[in-house]
Amino acid sequence: MVGCNRWGPLRVFLANSGHYARASVNTKTGKSALFRSRDPKKDQTFFLSQISQEALSRTLFPLAYYTKEQVREMALNLLPTHIAKKPSSRGLCFVEPSERRFSDFLSTYLSHPKTTAVLLEDGTKVGDTYAIWHVTVGERSRISFPQSQKLNPGGAWYVASKRMDPPSYTIVAGREHPKMYSGGFTAKDWTWIDEEEFPKRGTVAQIRHQQAPLKCLITDLGPGRVRVKFTHAKAWGVAPGQAVAVWHHGRCLGGGTIEFVEPGGETMALENVDYNE
Repeated sequence: MVGCNRWGPLRVFLANSGHYARASVNTKTGKSALFRSRDPKKDQTFFLSQISQEALSRTLFPLAYYTKEQVREMALNLLPTHIAKKPSSRGLCFVEPSERRFSDFLSTYLSHPKTTAVLLEDGTKVGDTYAIWHVTVGERSRISFPQSQKLNPGGAWYVASKRMDPPSYTIVAGREHPKMYSGGFTAKDWTWIDEEEFPKRGTVAQIRHQQAPLKCLITDLGPGRVRVKFTHAKAWGVAPGQAVAVWHHGRCLGGGTIEFVEPGGETMALENVDYNE
């Protein structure tokens, strides 16, 4: 969760973090900088992209120069076996998959969903569901409807966009459908780890942990808002509400929350919805 790491250990003098990330201090400015870890498969700077300069300056990353395999080996030598061989956590660390499903966890905190229309890209309604809270842009659709095989023989349908008011989501034929891609977006609640340094040429953006970063240009739209435009390839499965982070040569510059998604697909906006309504 990116938001969990935004403020970090502000009320302590110094803290250790178990994230796979690196931090160093610029000797000219005295400011802290955040870098990708040695292990590219486990790198977690995406989740730290909105950390404040104050919090970063007080945080140590003991795993910065180790791979996951090296950490496992040290654990086997230093810790009881049942701890050292504990499986890696996936998803939200505070939702135990063996105890309850993620959809059940969401239902605990969200109001009962209204009937949600399932639409094709031309607006044709093909069904209703109550799963609006549990549908994510980019996932394979689980809904079945009579025209499915006729319109997309042997193929799968994917969620291309969703709306909260009125509740609906649009599905398209195939993972590589053009509406699954976006050429850019605007983001809000933006945090620069070093507010005095604007990104240079060679910046890349990433909207999912471990998703391949894409080259981009960044435009400042005023306090807390930026526009990200992809320059070489479009991004797959971009949705309002997602976190985004940017890097320059391995250094994480900051991040925010996607607000509007630009074509490559239809334009979507992060709507002002009262989720406790």
